[in-house]
Amino acid sequence: MSPDTAMVFLVNVVYPTLLVVFFFGLTIFIHELGHFLVAKRRGMKIERFSVGFGPKIWGYTKDGIDYRVSWFPFGGYVALPQMSPMETIEGETESKAEELPHAVPRSKFEVAVAGPLMNIGLAVVLAAVLWYVGMPTNLAVVGWVDSGSPEELAGVRPGDRIVQVNDQKVKTWSDFMEVVAFSREPTVRVVVERDGQQKEFLLETKLNEQFGVKMLEHLWPRGHPFAQRVLGDSPAERAGLRMGDQFVSIEGIPIYSSDQLRELIGKRAEQSTDIKVRRGSETLTLTVLPEVSAEEKVGRIGVQLGDHMEIVRPGPSPIDQFTDVLVSMGRMIKGLAHSKETGVTARSMSGPVGILAIWWYAIVSGGLRQGLHIAVLLNINLAVINLLPLPVLDGGHILFAVIEVVRRKPLSARLVHAASMTFAVLLITFMLYITYFDFQRLTFGRSRMAPKPGTEEPAPAAEPATHP
Repeated sequence: MSPDTAMVFLVNVVYPTLLVVFFFGLTIFIHELGHFLVAKRRGMKIERFSVGFGPKIWGYTKDGIDYRVSWFPFGGYVALPQMSPMETIEGETESKAEELPHAVPRSKFEVAVAGPLMNIGLAVVLAAVLWYVGMPTNLAVVGWVDSGSPEELAGVRPGDRIVQVNDQKVKTWSDFMEVVAFSREPTVRVVVERDGQQKEFLLETKLNEQFGVKMLEHLWPRGHPFAQRVLGDSPAERAGLRMGDQFVSIEGIPIYSSDQLRELIGKRAEQSTDIKVRRGSETLTLTVLPEVSAEEKVGRIGVQLGDHMEIVRPGPSPIDQFTDVLVSMGRMIKGLAHSKETGVTARSMSGPVGILAIWWYAIVSGGLRQGLHIAVLLNINLAVINLLPLPVLDGGHILFAVIEVVRRKPLSARLVHAASMTFAVLLITFMLYITYFDFQRLTFGRSRMAPKPGTEEPAPAAEPATHP
């Protein structure tokens, strides 16, 4: 493996993977730590603190508590038999709830609330960091329109700034995709700004069967393509192109996106081509001779592309970040409620596998800041979902505690246990169901990884609108 190849592997595979594992583990650990600390303060019986599910990888026992890391890193738990033991998730416990002193409703309430509150606290800290250092953002500016597409024929042009979709204002490309995905009509009214004037287009959406959401598949956001990797003995290497060079223009045509760059290079097979790049503080003009691709019969120069996202400094405030996440969750709920019109169903959602894949891709394209942004989103989602009043979730324990206060006597231990086990099985089944579609989307993405014209870069599958 050459030094350049090793560097690309470290930057694009090892580094993002380690960040995803760290932040996902931190999210789960913080949540369970909240339950653990409050349970310990309230004097409740604690049998196990596990990051992950299933068999133990590593662990130790201290003060009668089994601390462990388990094989399936899709969550975690604190085994509290006085709350409601769940052998399906936590495994067999040594103590039986009926043999232990009864935990008062206040203890159960505080323990249940502590986990989501810790996630909210972590989200606030991470959001404050992003506010200070800035957030990578794809503004809602069209970078490229596929030639001959319905969008191009309708009049949409590169450089158009999308300001409104179906009377909803949008600022980022993610906002734009979400409003399109959850639209209840087959067409969307898109308002753009061009040269200080607003223009409106009625564009027809297409339901992507793999992702289960509506899309405008021929529009691409503006980006800042750069050479993520330059292949050895390629036209690009011979022309002097280096890893990290940012493309500015080709034959005087400004470059707005990777797809535009691919198309322009693809049309210039065996033609001497001037490429302007930015290298550090310098702007250089290199002359490259694209070679003919044997398979596609188009020009290629032997470059793997990446896209820099714009860094907005200061970033959005923590309040704005929280608001954006809650608005996105609301859109998802409305989309599910009107699934016949929107096409959004449970298969449109992402489970742990899909979330980790999206997180990894976000770090590759946007770096550590984008990874922090996904961490904020995940922590808020985890807190809100866990507060739903369903057995097995923290909200279920809160509901049981409230009912116990109203009844002035404990609920039947068998009833609580049966309800929790039933919902645990339903939850696991649901997670397996959406995880199946996660793997299907990943497989679909790999099937589309053939090199695009003009470069050696694999074509990533379109990213669906997703909420954990």
